[in-house]
Amino acid sequence: MNWLRHLLPDTLGGRIVLVLLVGLMAFHLGSLWLHQIGTEAVLGTTREAQLAERLVAAKRAVAELPVEERDRTAHALSTASLDMHWTPAPTVQPVQASSTRTDALRSRLGELVPELDVTGLRLGYGEDGVADGEASRHLLLGALPLPDGSWLNFSAALFRPPAPEHATLLSTTAMAVGILLLGLLVVRLIGRPLRALSEAADRFGGPGPVVPVPEEGPREVRHAAQAFNRMQGRIDRLIADRTQALAAVSHDLRTPISRLRLRAGFVEDGEAARAIDADLDEMEAMIDSTLAYLRGETESEPRKPADLVAMIETLCDAAADAGAAVTYAGPSQARLVCSPVTLKRAFSNLIDNAVKYGGGARVVLEDKGRELLVRIEDDGPGIPEADMQSVFEPFRRLETSRNRGTGGSGLGLTIARRAVEQHGGNLHLSNRPGGGLLGSVRLPKPQN
Repeated sequence: MNWLRHLLPDTLGGRIVLVLLVGLMAFHLGSLWLHQIGTEAVLGTTREAQLAERLVAAKRAVAELPVEERDRTAHALSTASLDMHWTPAPTVQPVQASSTRTDALRSRLGELVPELDVTGLRLGYGEDGVADGEASRHLLLGALPLPDGSWLNFSAALFRPPAPEHATLLSTTAMAVGILLLGLLVVRLIGRPLRALSEAADRFGGPGPVVPVPEEGPREVRHAAQAFNRMQGRIDRLIADRTQALAAVSHDLRTPISRLRLRAGFVEDGEAARAIDADLDEMEAMIDSTLAYLRGETESEPRKPADLVAMIETLCDAAADAGAAVTYAGPSQARLVCSPVTLKRAFSNLIDNAVKYGGGARVVLEDKGRELLVRIEDDGPGIPEADMQSVFEPFRRLETSRNRGTGGSGLGLTIARRAVEQHGGNLHLSNRPGGGLLGSVRLPKPQN
């Protein structure tokens, strides 16, 4: 196959022209073949008509002559392509079984020249053994009865049976289908690098390491693949550098935070010490959530079967133990192939938000067959409709209902949506008619 690649044009335009050229050549050769078949059929019909007309003329002439002159006259009417002679008995042996080939020829002769009475006409082919002798094996043999019971015998070169009319249509259709299949195959081969580039673009930004696109195919496609690979590399390095820099900054921040926490212990004013500790706790929570958000962009947790119900019940029990009004309703088990830690972090963020801003959470899981639906409700103030999508932006906080007094870094919903989308699902937020917020998580179940 490598040698064939070297013979193909290097550009996409050149390969498309090659496909068109090959298709046109195939169509042209097929047309020539069909023309030849049609010409042979027309010539065969013409020869059959000539044979019938000459037999009518010879029968009329021989039948009007005395018996002693008939054979001589029949020989005189013979030509190089048609040999005729008269005998009292037929020289062609009757065919034991009806032959489709001879019956079709007898019918055509009668249709071409109705004056030729084909009743009693004996026809056969020497190759079928209707006459003796090696010389007659490649001839059409016949015996035409005369009114007085004698016979006008003749032999002619074999006729090629004319192709039926539907054969031309069938051949043309088959040829067109063949060209179509050839064109589709070649165009599919040409478009394969483009499909690979498209699939790589869809994978980019998802979980897993960056996979370079194969740089093959026509020159234009190779250049596009090379540019795409360079772009992937630059973005991947940018994310890695940013993550490393922020991780270093976050690590360095922990040292002064620890010192501040230690010094806060020496503050005599208890109220001030508690305020300082709260601020330090918020700073550490922001650092942890930021690192978790950044790790989600660069790390890929392997997927394995897990029980989604056990995961959610663990989170609900932990929140209930901390004094929050959190309940679960649904089946006792729901298996799903997923990244357990990533998905657990998503549900933890959603339940924590419901507890912080709604005073509690009601978690309901439903198995829809092809997907799992998890609803998380609270009785809080909800979210303004205008901000329903913006709350998923990183570090976005709503000052009206979700202030810093409740804690948080503005990354909880961002991390939750990204985790759900990595599993092929979606996270949707809506305000409940009776007040409060409803978070709906749909997770598709792999189909066997």
